[in-house]
Amino acid sequence: MSSRDATCYRHTDTWAGVLCQRCNRPICTGCMVQAPVGFQCPECVQEGRKRTREWSTSSPIRVSQGLAAANALVWIFVSLYTGSLSFWGGGVTEVHADFALHGALVYDGEWWRLITSAFLHYGLLHMAMNILILVFLGRMLEPAIGWWRMLLLYGVSLTGGALGALLVEPNAFTAGASGAVFGLAGAVVIAERASGRRWQDSGILFFLIINIVFSLLIPRISIGGHLGGMIVGAIAAGILWSFPNWSSFIRAATKVKILRPLPELIVLGLGVLCVYLALYVAAPRWYDPIIGI
Repeated sequence: MSSRDATCYRHTDTWAGVLCQRCNRPICTGCMVQAPVGFQCPECVQEGRKRTREWSTSSPIRVSQGLAAANALVWIFVSLYTGSLSFWGGGVTEVHADFALHGALVYDGEWWRLITSAFLHYGLLHMAMNILILVFLGRMLEPAIGWWRMLLLYGVSLTGGALGALLVEPNAFTAGASGAVFGLAGAVVIAERASGRRWQDSGILFFLIINIVFSLLIPRISIGGHLGGMIVGAIAAGILWSFPNWSSFIRAATKVKILRPLPELIVLGLGVLCVYLALYVAAPRWYDPIIGI
C-alpha cells in the first residue's frame, strides 16, 4: 500500500503522509510518532514502550547473539589450537600473528585483518567482557532497528575501530571486538537523544566515559580502536535516526521507493570509506605514525 493514495486509519478524513514502520498502516501527521527508524502509529509505540518497560528477553536478538557466539567460539578454538589459555593479557600467538591487525601486514596486502582481528581476543576476560556488553547493547538496539541494520551498524563500527587502531598504534598486533562494541554504545547514546530519553536512564554515556579513561590509563588497551569505533558508530546512528526527521525526505520516500534505503546506503558508504582510509591512508604510515603525517 502507498500512503500517497490512502487516508489515515485513525482519521479517515485525513490524508496519510507516511506508513507506520511497524504495522505498515497509513497514518497522518497528527498520528506520526518518531521512532528509532521512521515513524510509527500510536498503537505500535504504546506496544513498543510496554516491551521496553518489561525488558523482555524474548525479543529476538539473533545477530547480537550470533556475533557473541562467534567471538566465543573463535576464542575457544584459538586457545585449544595454540595452548594459550590466559585469563587476561595473553601473548601474541601464531593465530594472532596471522590474523590480528598490524599496519605493516595490512600495508602488504593482508586486508582481511581489518575484519578477522575483531574476532580475536587476548585472554578470557577480554573476550567475556566484550560479548557480555555486546549482548546487553544488542537488547537495546536490535529490536528497535531490526537484524540487518544491527549487522550493518556493527560492521561499520568494526571498520571504524580498525581505522582508529591503525592510526594510533599501527605497529601493535591489535585484536578484539571492542571497537565494534564501542560503536554500538555510541549508537545507543545517539538513539537515546533522538528518542527524547535521558542518558542517565541507561548509563551508557557514563559507561563510555569510564572506559575511555581506562583506555588511557591501562596499558595494552587500544584507545584508537575504542575511539574510532565509537565515533563511527555514533555517526552511523546519527544518519539512521536523523533521516526520518527530514520531512522532505519522508515525502520523497513515499513517492520514490528507491529512496527508502538511502540512510542505510549512506551508512554502508561510511564503512567503505573507513576501509579505504585504513588501507590507503592509515596502513601506509605504519613505519612512523608521527613523521608519516
